[in-house]
Amino acid sequence: MRGKIKLKNFLNEARKSNYSFLLLCHHNADPDSLGIGLKNRIGVAQSVSSYAKRLLHFAQVEKNPYILEDVVVIFDTSSLEQLEPVKVPEDKYIIVIDHHIEKENPIRADIKIVDSSRTSTAEIVWELLEYFDFYDEVSARVLLAGILTDTANFRYANSKTFKTVSKILKKFDIQMGEIYNLVVSVADENIDQAKRMAILKACQRMEIKKVGNYIIALSKVSAYESLACKVFLQLGADIAIVGSDKKGVRISARAKESLVKKGLHLGRLMEKVGPIIDGSGGGHSGAAGANGKRNLEEAVKFLVKEIEMFLKKLG
Repeated sequence: MRGKIKLKNFLNEARKSNYSFLLLCHHNADPDSLGIGLKNRIGVAQSVSSYAKRLLHFAQVEKNPYILEDVVVIFDTSSLEQLEPVKVPEDKYIIVIDHHIEKENPIRADIKIVDSSRTSTAEIVWELLEYFDFYDEVSARVLLAGILTDTANFRYANSKTFKTVSKILKKFDIQMGEIYNLVVSVADENIDQAKRMAILKACQRMEIKKVGNYIIALSKVSAYESLACKVFLQLGADIAIVGSDKKGVRISARAKESLVKKGLHLGRLMEKVGPIIDGSGGGHSGAAGANGKRNLEEAVKFLVKEIEMFLKKLG
């Protein structure tokens, strides 16, 4: 893995010089980003996703931190826009660890470890921890949670994913059922009332568009957009887009794996949505999102138009 020797040398220097570290995650931080650093000060931009909040009992997390530390380690984030309103001072030493394809204007970093062949940043972090021979069971558990959620319960996993999970489970006596319980899905009967209400309202407001043999489900809620998208796929939609304009603009989208295999990449579409909503977007081929300040309807119309063009080409 490119960059790990440079990182190891720097960490040895940092230890001698007593450098301070901030571990920073993108807005609406998910388990893949949040579960990565439990031994240092952790900051997130704007918020933590609903299903990542169950990891908060492992460590304290600060919202929109003011950066005082010498070193900022940015996880699972491909652009500075995803960190707004957090400002990263130019004089800080920056380390980026990510699994997303780099954008045209990537984050300036002194050390960059990026591997887009990985299905989660947590896999990269585990490899680094193995290389440094520095890990424990708590870290293993939260990294497994990150892998599980970022691969949509292994639906988007590849051979490297399972190799990493196998290594972790060989070192620690962890049952995957325990990890599933950390990030339990909407189907669980114990889901709280607020989420159930959000899902029901999303269904009530659902708009259905049919393109050939494919179904696009659209809706608008005040919270839990990604959860609503997952439910729409479970109900039979091929693609789901759910937005919110409460306290800014948030958009989440999900697509069935069959469409991803045919070339659909929601993450690239969300990158184009970023400027429309005066914010940023990105993600994976089958699951992506965007955060901004305005123009929710315009952004959704753009997404629908692009997806319809893609689906029509499939015939």
